[in-house]
Amino acid sequence: MGDPREEAGYFEDEPFVDETVVEPEGEPGKNGGGKGTNGGGAGAGPGQAGRKIILTLDEWLARELPQPDLLLGTWLSTTTRAICFAPTGIGKTIFGLGIAFATSAGSGFLHWRGVREAKVLFVDGEMSRRLLLARLVKEVERSGLRPSGLHILSHEDVENFQPLNTPKGQALIENVITHIGGVDLIFFDNIMSLIGGDQKDEEGWRQTLPWIRSLTRRSIGQLWMHHTGHDERHSYGTKTREWQMDCVLQMESVERLNADVSFQLSFRKARERTPETRADFADVQIALVNDQWVTSGAHINAKISPLGKKFFEALRDATIGNAANKMFGCPAASLNDWRAECVHHGLIDKDKADSARSLFAKHRRELIAANWIACNETMAWIL
Repeated sequence: MGDPREEAGYFEDEPFVDETVVEPEGEPGKNGGGKGTNGGGAGAGPGQAGRKIILTLDEWLARELPQPDLLLGTWLSTTTRAICFAPTGIGKTIFGLGIAFATSAGSGFLHWRGVREAKVLFVDGEMSRRLLLARLVKEVERSGLRPSGLHILSHEDVENFQPLNTPKGQALIENVITHIGGVDLIFFDNIMSLIGGDQKDEEGWRQTLPWIRSLTRRSIGQLWMHHTGHDERHSYGTKTREWQMDCVLQMESVERLNADVSFQLSFRKARERTPETRADFADVQIALVNDQWVTSGAHINAKISPLGKKFFEALRDATIGNAANKMFGCPAASLNDWRAECVHHGLIDKDKADSARSLFAKHRRELIAANWIACNETMAWIL
């Protein structure tokens, strides 16, 4: 009996070809389409005949563009391109798997809220299958999650695995994506094991960029894990990798005696950061304590309304005596218990269902946005 992965077409070595076509938009006789329009005149560019690509300010302001399809907090979406770099042995893969499990399950992770279930592909280019399996088992135990939308590809399962800056390497991933039926997010762990050539030279990354952009155009988010060099303040090799990234995350080791993994996470680059989403991009200390993720420092500067603080105090009171209720190592309570505590504090009136629902939802959103708490469909927990 043959290898089922071979029968599924995983190992086809047809080169990846970007067949993305720019479709003309607009009606015949108007800007961007049809006869007698911008088929080479002002506003059209090479390969863009029939489509107006230079717009006035008013035209730009009138555009209706889709909002990001968020997967985790406000920093990770189906169009995000991100690099996360750290010294060897700091916990990059464990951290990446934690994010992969959460995003595929639609669950929150650390101080970031979950949004929806997603199809996620985790590509490992470095570890043995034995060690990868051990990491996966551990994350299932740690998170309590077993998401059906998470798919894992080990380089050891592919004979003569080719670097992803080659047509055969890219074709392999494309065939996996097709076999899965499409994905929302791919983790690449890591650049040094998945991209061939001298990492100080930008050539290997340059060869990968057209494919990276194609993934973005197809709404496939990417998180590339990477190492530092001797200078742990910078990612190893060429800095050109970061130029077309939306996010650049840095993990720096933090001494913590009771932790297996401990680091500070900083966003060195964050294109989506706004005053409203700043808390999602704040520097935060993350640790794995007693095999549970804990975080601190994410909401130090977040401003909460006086009434919002009272709702927070109600949640804190709801967690008291519920030591068994833990989410990612954080104190937690059910949403029903939190609502009951809000009634007890006089914050909402249970006899006025509409106003109680509206007020509770408003301050729950406020606390989530400030990264003081996180929620799923049934639980809330303090970060």
